[in-house]
Amino acid sequence: MSFPELESYFQTLTDITDNIALINTHYEADHDKDFADLESFFLNLKTIPWETSDNNYFSLFTSYLTFHVKIVEEIIREAREILNPDKREYLKKLVSYKKLVEDWFSDLKKRRKTSAAA
Repeated sequence: MSFPELESYFQTLTDITDNIALINTHYEADHDKDFADLESFFLNLKTIPWETSDNNYFSLFTSYLTFHVKIVEEIIREAREILNPDKREYLKKLVSYKKLVEDWFSDLKKRRKTSAAA
């Protein structure tokens, strides 16, 4: 399996996340498209066998993914402070997404430990 070049791979996720962050602004955005892009990226992310990557690569992957989750947390925090009722459904989607990513990542780390022990 060839793994993606992480900087460009996660740059795509950063671009999507930047668009998602617009839920906290007055700027026009296509939130439905942005959340569909985020879902599509995550579905792709889950297809890659990260648990079989070498340690340095996995450490870098972990760094990128952890940073992404921290950015999502910040977007959620700001959205809760703003409390824009028109964006409430998007905030709920983002909270669900964050939990889904955290659960998946926790499971991935467990699978990695199991495969390393075998």
